[in-house]
Amino acid sequence: MKKENINQFESFVNEIMKTFEGQGIGIIGFDQNSVLYEYYQGYRDVENNLPINRNTIFGIASITKSYTVIAILQLVEKGILDLNMPITTYIDSIKLPEGHIPTVAQLLSHAGGFYPQERFLMKDAAKALGLAETVELSKNSTLASKGIEMVVKRINEMKDFNGTPGQHHSYSNFSFGLLTELVHRYGGEKHYTDYMEKHILKPLNLTNTFFEFNRTHKEKNITKLYEKVIDHMNVTDDYEDMGFVLLGGGALKSTLNDMMTYTRLYLNDGKCNEKTLLSKDAIHSMTIPRVAYKPFEGYGYGLVSGKIGEIEYAGHSGGLTGVSSYFVFTKATQKGLVILCNTSNVPVSSIGIAGIKLLNDQKPDWQQMDIIGSEWPRNIIENTLGIYESDEGAHIEIKDDVTGIAWFSGEERLKVTIIDEHAVWVHNKILASYTPILRDAQGRATAIYSGSRIIKRKL
Repeated sequence: MKKENINQFESFVNEIMKTFEGQGIGIIGFDQNSVLYEYYQGYRDVENNLPINRNTIFGIASITKSYTVIAILQLVEKGILDLNMPITTYIDSIKLPEGHIPTVAQLLSHAGGFYPQERFLMKDAAKALGLAETVELSKNSTLASKGIEMVVKRINEMKDFNGTPGQHHSYSNFSFGLLTELVHRYGGEKHYTDYMEKHILKPLNLTNTFFEFNRTHKEKNITKLYEKVIDHMNVTDDYEDMGFVLLGGGALKSTLNDMMTYTRLYLNDGKCNEKTLLSKDAIHSMTIPRVAYKPFEGYGYGLVSGKIGEIEYAGHSGGLTGVSSYFVFTKATQKGLVILCNTSNVPVSSIGIAGIKLLNDQKPDWQQMDIIGSEWPRNIIENTLGIYESDEGAHIEIKDDVTGIAWFSGEERLKVTIIDEHAVWVHNKILASYTPILRDAQGRATAIYSGSRIIKRKL
């Protein structure tokens, strides 16, 4: 790696951390056999100046989904599940209208047709069930049963869909709640987490990767969780805070070291420690884009895939209270990168794109396409202005004010650069996100993308 590229990359990391008030971050780049690059900034515990290292435990949030996909594909290879069967084959309590029943494969790609739904949190469900605060929620069968009951009930109440299954990608934690239940029901173990530990975590020797929540209070080398709320930086050690009632969407905690081992599983075609966890074909199937995501990216099975020049990459991000995570790899060049940050809403995926470019001897910038502006005619403007909301809590308003088209997320005003009638760039401080707009036959905007989710127009 060129020294000037390393300097540029680290300057970018510093700028991101300063701009988004990140409290601590660890980055590790590697190939199959060795560590190629490491970088640390900030602290795992800011109040006590405790440093971060390879074995510091972080939340990894939605990176957990790729682990769940491996479990599903293991069951497929054993002949227990079939990706092309409708989900109702395996969970018959689901009652969806004809034409809106997704297959297992479509759920793996967030292409089930579901709009974002209210998050059912473990703590809320545990309280409703009267479970003691000391109960380990990650292995509680009563909570698991209640969780799938809540998710299925909400699915059965759905009257509106973002399209037919397979038509659109829209990030769905409910989909991975259903996939969690498949592992629970058909994995042959007492609980989802028992399956994951026996068939994935232990074979990979991931000793610091775990689902348990009580364990987080016993670990010494574990990060605090930081989240900026208005003008105050909240800090907590409560890893249950935003934990989903079904665990396969985001409950894992891990370290740079363990995540490096996990990423090498993809570089090594499903093999690790002389064990084959998944066939080469199954591992490859996760990286094949199944549904459109962005002009330069598609979504496979639990992984986002894209291209940097001629180099193909795959990976996934995660975000919860005090968690911003990302892992990525380039199979052709046998390089991998993991980023773990202990602060909410830090755009580490942009750091990841720059970092994987660095490892592949390219200029380490975050952009994958040029930001070029255009203009909308008046009729397009009038067909786009409005309020867009989701049951998950998104509230976005597109306005035409004195400075032009603006995107309001809550009280925050974000600048918009128009690409064409079907997409804009939404600027968030020093970065910009490619944002598609869905329109009907008359050109009226019916939904927008935000956070990889389709957010329906309300007004």
